[in-house]
Amino acid sequence: MDATDFVAWIDHMGWSDSEVARRLNLARNTVAKYKSEGAPSSIGLACAALAFGLPAWRQP
Repeated sequence: MDATDFVAWIDHMGWSDSEVARRLNLARNTVAKYKSEGAPSSIGLACAALAFGLPAWRQP
């Protein structure tokens, strides 16, 4: 996930950096880093799951 997409996702969700850090279980300085350098694909997948309102995985 590039930095532009990460910032666009934050804007879409309407969350502060603190809320993003809480929801993704990241430090706020990591959120700042991803906003400038982009995020790993695992974070991109987590962002997509949150955007679609998916709950955390649980074994069926």
